[in-house]
Parts: sequence; structure tokens; C-alpha cells
Amino acid sequence: MKQIFKNNVIKFIIWIILLFFCFLYIQKYPAEKIAIFSGFEVMVQRVEIIFNKFMNDNSDSLKNKFDYEKAYEELIRIAEANNCEDSQLIQELKDTLTSLQNEPIKTIQDVMPWYIRKANELKNRVSKECKN
Repeated sequence: MKQIFKNNVIKFIIWIILLFFCFLYIQKYPAEKIAIFSGFEVMVQRVEIIFNKFMNDNSDSLKNKFDYEKAYEELIRIAEANNCEDSQLIQELKDTLTSLQNEPIKTIQDVMPWYIRKANELKNRVSKECKN
């Protein structure tokens, strides 16, 4: 019995040390931290889509909504990373993203074409106006 306890304590200590090194690694490389959190966010979205599939037929629209939310977030990151001088463009991106996030599921199918056109328009503006 004591031998099993000693083995478990040694395994526990090894796992704590490995966990500590993982924590140090994640602190050193922030992209890894983002990947972990975005992975969790994607899992939550997929559960919401599956739940919606059982409740009503708008699960495809909801998936498109989540995809375009990510596209708008990526456009914001690109504009900020390229030191975009047009603060109105960045604010327009943020406002459009907020509007999309607040859009009810019942109306998303009707307004999604507008958000798609707006994303394409803003993408073109970001590529023209926000250069290194």
C-alpha cells in the first residue's frame, strides 16, 4: 500500500512540474495561448450550433454568423497590426462586428447577405488603406 502511495505521489509531482513548464511555455508564446482559448470558443460555438439544430432549422445560418464574426475579428487584427491610420475604419469594423454579434438568430438569415457584402467592402478598404 505504501509503495502505491509513493508511486502516486511521484507521478503527481512529475505532473506538477510538467504543468509548470507548460505554463511557462504558454506565457512565452502568446499565440499558443490564443490557440487554446479560441479552441475552447469554437467548442462552445459547435455545441450551440448542435443545440440549435435540434431546436430549429437555423443552425447553418448560425454557423455562418460565427464564421463571419471570426472574419470581422481577423480584419480588426489586421488593421491594428498594420498600424492603420484611419481610426474611423477600425471603429466601423468594431461597430459592424458588434452589430453582427447582437443580431438575433431569427433574423440572421435575412441580414447575412448585407454582412457578407460589408465584410468584402471592409476587407478591400483595409487592404488599400492599411499598409505597413
